[in-house]
Amino acid sequence: MIHTLLKAAVLASLTALPAHAEENLGIIGGTLRLGYSNQELEGGHVSGTVDVAITEHHGLQLDLQYEERANGGVGRLGSTLYMTPRAGQKYGLTLMVADKNDVSATYGQIGAAGMFAVAQDVNVELRAAVGISADSDLDWITAGGGLHWQPSTNTRVYARYDITEFDEQTFGATAHEAIFGVQTRLANSPASLFAEASHDWLNGRNPAAGSTTLRAGVSIALGRTGNNQPSFHVYDPMRQILRRNLF
Repeated sequence: MIHTLLKAAVLASLTALPAHAEENLGIIGGTLRLGYSNQELEGGHVSGTVDVAITEHHGLQLDLQYEERANGGVGRLGSTLYMTPRAGQKYGLTLMVADKNDVSATYGQIGAAGMFAVAQDVNVELRAAVGISADSDLDWITAGGGLHWQPSTNTRVYARYDITEFDEQTFGATAHEAIFGVQTRLANSPASLFAEASHDWLNGRNPAAGSTTLRAGVSIALGRTGNNQPSFHVYDPMRQILRRNLF
């Protein structure tokens, strides 16, 4: 059920986009991403991002994601309410709620994120959050960063690293995830191809060996992003925990 609802919401948001993309306020842009993973338990994934200008210096980024998994798909809803005080800077509060199909697994987190231009065509992203599960006593603290570099008009290179601390009586581990990706636009069209590699692992009382995953797909972008900087990344620390059947 959540699979169908998420897809419908993403497509409905992007369908409404062209009528508003040129307005100063309201929906200013959006992206739809479709991809596939080589990970044994992962399948296809679909995500949509919509950027809304609330005032000249305030915006709202909304994200909907769904990942198909052999052990139960995961749907996520994310939002970032941000300020853009000047060119090259945007920062704000983040919220993410997620649910896994077929089992009682609902969780969420709240935090803060910032995006800063450190050089021409180079942006650094910082984020931190705290999260909790609605179905157990599991909670966590997470922090991470990202680097976005646009070497040409049609190509963007990005890297991310996130670390999360889980410290409960029945489960204790530090989770790590590193991602490197490239996205290139097809000529002057709104379509782009992307490919990325991620490596994640756990250490601590409940360690797990590292696992590398390759993902690739296509994205379609219309309009622009808030402050003309990359969209904030929605990081889900439970992603590898669920994949490893540890929750």
